[in-house]
Amino acid sequence: MELETAASWAEIIGLITIVSAAIYSWFQIKELRAARNSSTAMNLAANFQSPDFVAGLTLISRSTAISEVLTGDSIEDFEKVQDHLGDDWPKVVTVLTTWESIGALVHRGDMDFHAFYDLFSGEFLKTYETFSFWLDPIREKDGDKTMEWFIWLYDRVKEYEQEGSGTLPAHVAFKDWKPKNRQ
Repeated sequence: MELETAASWAEIIGLITIVSAAIYSWFQIKELRAARNSSTAMNLAANFQSPDFVAGLTLISRSTAISEVLTGDSIEDFEKVQDHLGDDWPKVVTVLTTWESIGALVHRGDMDFHAFYDLFSGEFLKTYETFSFWLDPIREKDGDKTMEWFIWLYDRVKEYEQEGSGTLPAHVAFKDWKPKNRQ
């Protein structure tokens, strides 16, 4: 075999190796992203089992108690809700700041929007609606960064649902679902 022929074959083999490595890397990166999204969702789900979060979410879900103290003035109402909840207020703040954190994570791509939506959209929307007396006026203030990612995520969820992409509650949408048989 001549030296030129051997060099040509070496180049071809080298090119095939580089292309193969690039394809393999692409699949590995895709797998890594899926694993990261799954890990983020699992960590988030664990956070939702913390006593303070559960207590805060319970207080929010019983929002009639909160709505009874509202007067129509967002600042005054915010203070009245704080007073009304007393020692439980930090638990509600845990919920609000968790939604804020999730908004930033979704925006950065560190958490999958669809995983968030499937797991938490109902409670998320309920929380926003309960505190809309405080959150909606923030939108009107230029430069106010209070709960900016919570508000941002709320807007994305509402847009998603208005486009018809939202889903029915799981107990309705998947009522006929059956697990696969074990092999």
